[in-house]
Amino acid sequence: MTKKERVLAAIHHQEPDKIPKGELYIQPQIANKLLGKEYPLDHQCFERDKAVRELLCMDVINVGDWPEWQIGETEDGKKIVKSVYGQTFLVGDESKCLLHPPLDIEDAEEYEEPDISKVTGELVERYAKETDFFVFAQIGGPISMLNEMFPMEDYMVNCITYPEETRMISEKVIAYEIKKAKLFIDKGADGILIADDMAFNTGTFLPPYVMEENVYPFYKQMVQEIKAYRDVPVFIHSDGNLNKVMDDLVECGFDGIQSLQPSAGMDIGEIKEKYGDRLCLWGNIDLDYIMCFGSTEEVREDVRRTIEIASPGGGFILSTCNTMVDIIPPENILAMIREAEKH
Repeated sequence: MTKKERVLAAIHHQEPDKIPKGELYIQPQIANKLLGKEYPLDHQCFERDKAVRELLCMDVINVGDWPEWQIGETEDGKKIVKSVYGQTFLVGDESKCLLHPPLDIEDAEEYEEPDISKVTGELVERYAKETDFFVFAQIGGPISMLNEMFPMEDYMVNCITYPEETRMISEKVIAYEIKKAKLFIDKGADGILIADDMAFNTGTFLPPYVMEENVYPFYKQMVQEIKAYRDVPVFIHSDGNLNKVMDDLVECGFDGIQSLQPSAGMDIGEIKEKYGDRLCLWGNIDLDYIMCFGSTEEVREDVRRTIEIASPGGGFILSTCNTMVDIIPPENILAMIREAEKH
């Protein structure tokens, strides 16, 4: 099977020739350690990201396009950057913090839809043309995008005290995200991943009635409009404990879900039993202990156990439960991949 065929087989709940693998993101520092080469530490570097996935026998690449530009600089050399969504950030070598939201929530009617002309999709197109990976293109959802536009606490308060204003901004942001997804599809993306962190380790950030009013309708709109444009797989990503909202996510029409954080109570066996015929499950290898602090044998054992539970009948893509972070020992990553290659 080709990489694309392998991933599509899993998505369509067929057993592929071997377990498909792919990370949401691999941090530059750990990629360089694995490759033994000092590539630039840019967020997205084609040569580095292609090479490390080839080294790790991965089938999937996930890429996106988040336009921002420098509008100033502080006396100590930190950049002041503006996002396409309108907020400004203070950016240091290893940090990024919100300076100003795009507007006050009371002025929601004045918010303008982000400018799709600033999105090129060049990186998506390059992966589609120059590699054989299954290319997921990442877009944002109604929680994460607004959460980044306002301080997190303000965003959650706004959802409750300014629901109409929050919805006005969400409508314009989601219209932009849908346009971005269509542009990525035109550039060759094989699937769309909506990244929208919605939960703590104990449950969702927002109460159920807010999810019903201001989140699920946007998910349904996004899935429907993307699939009406072209019938590609659409996945949702979120960390945290999603057990109480899994039925709602299925109802939104997603083809798969990425993360499945075991330390947040996402039991792969239970999820496979309840949803394995409707969702392709992607992730679940523990980062809290196994990958970062466990032995290579503990990594191999966890990978074996997860594959044995989640792979029968297809519908499973192996990855960590978030991203490959730079504190993971390289030998644990290699142990994870080599064990998966046996299956």
